[in-house]
Amino acid sequence: MARGRLVHKALKKVRITAIRQTVYPDLMAQYENPIEHACTIHEGQEWVSIDAQCPEGFCAAAWETMREFVVALAHGKGNFYNGWMRNPMSAMISCNDGFRPFSFYIEAIDELAEDSKETLEKPRNKRLRGVGAVDERVKMLVRVIGKAVLPRRQLVADLQLRQKSRRTFVDHYMKPAYYMGLVDFAYPNSPTKPEQAYKLTQKGLDLLATLNCEGAYTDTNE
Repeated sequence: MARGRLVHKALKKVRITAIRQTVYPDLMAQYENPIEHACTIHEGQEWVSIDAQCPEGFCAAAWETMREFVVALAHGKGNFYNGWMRNPMSAMISCNDGFRPFSFYIEAIDELAEDSKETLEKPRNKRLRGVGAVDERVKMLVRVIGKAVLPRRQLVADLQLRQKSRRTFVDHYMKPAYYMGLVDFAYPNSPTKPEQAYKLTQKGLDLLATLNCEGAYTDTNE
């Protein structure tokens, strides 16, 4: 399958502001092992996410709790849970520390990053030129793989395809996703390896986060 031309889409910057920390000393005394410098974030601290990526120096654990929302906001999506926030292009997310959770206000900034570009391979096949140049079958493959590393046989089964329909799987699911940079080989140096499996790239994980966010506020609207 020949590669098509590149499509560039600028993403919004997303500001992350540390609003307030709640500390539960009784829970810490009862359950937690003493930890020095468990949290170095302070109220009022700000970061800016560019290209929907984790800002340098930001808490990795806190990022995991808000990543899907940041990705959605960077792509211009919002209004989570059908009117949850006064500013529809924002969200209030807490980190996953059960002893001293921090609440973060995240908001899309109208300004676009000068060097911020989302790059996708645009397939020549017109059937693959859907929203964001991502076909529904590719989205389905991304959802099925998720954060796992899965072999072809399992993917075919999870996609409810016939085990003998290898050509359908390769031509309509795997090739488009691979050329768009969403999926990669688990063993890239041995593409024909019998035990070959597939995993999402960072771009694929970003798409997965966006799809999950879309599903979250779509469900609330039904």
